[in-house]
Amino acid sequence: MRGTSRRSRAGVLTAAALLTAGGPLAAGAVPATAATAVAVPVRACPAEQTGPGLPPPAAAPASVALPDGITLPPTAAVYAARYPGEVHYLVAPGGWTCDVVFFSADGGEQAYVHPGAPVADPADARFSAVVQAVFVSGGAQTEIDLACGFIPQAGAAPHTCNAPARLPADRLHPVATHAPGLLLAAVGVPSDTREPNLPTTGGPDRTVALVAFQSPGGPAQKITCTIPAALAPVPTCQAALGHFLATGAAAKQLTPADRSAALTDLNAFIAGYLGQP
Repeated sequence: MRGTSRRSRAGVLTAAALLTAGGPLAAGAVPATAATAVAVPVRACPAEQTGPGLPPPAAAPASVALPDGITLPPTAAVYAARYPGEVHYLVAPGGWTCDVVFFSADGGEQAYVHPGAPVADPADARFSAVVQAVFVSGGAQTEIDLACGFIPQAGAAPHTCNAPARLPADRLHPVATHAPGLLLAAVGVPSDTREPNLPTTGGPDRTVALVAFQSPGGPAQKITCTIPAALAPVPTCQAALGHFLATGAAAKQLTPADRSAALTDLNAFIAGYLGQP
């Protein structure tokens, strides 16, 4: 558990607004235009309470345009996690609960979208199903440790990796980017397996994750997707990890062609890992 003060506030989002979207968009990293954009409603997570000297939580828009190359399944939704002065987005099954965490001491920002009731301290909770994102890791060493368990270059000298060794049972797949210093790793974790670098693992279903690191020193970001097999996890996890890649810090470093190739590679990994018997 992080040794910082933290405020968290959770809230329930109902299933009444499951989202639908049109067919696949053309791949590319250029912003969507009015002619090609697919706008989808946004489910605003309850805002974090801010402290003295911090700006108020940013307001979430009513809708956002999906990035090129991202298709939202009919049973998925775009959630807006609000923090002091900014908003981050993630895709997860519609009708789940959205909990946000803000580490006031170092500015770390995380979100957890999961079934069931809100959780007072989601960073220390155990979930059987969840889409969890680390938008801002907070702190220089935290940047390194978030990534180096799966991306050894993140802990190369002069940096030090304090993360535990990943499990041999994991499936690790580097995603090529062709962007200088940008390193992406897709990860698959078997069911009933607690991967020490991915605290939300260990439930009865497989997990897929994407870890991004800009060398040297960061930033680092991470998203995990664990959805029960009965809910057809492949398209939703593809949308969750793909949207995170297309809207996160890594997207700023990718050309349209490289982003398209990275999304294709990532989608194939997710389909192959979650679709295996």
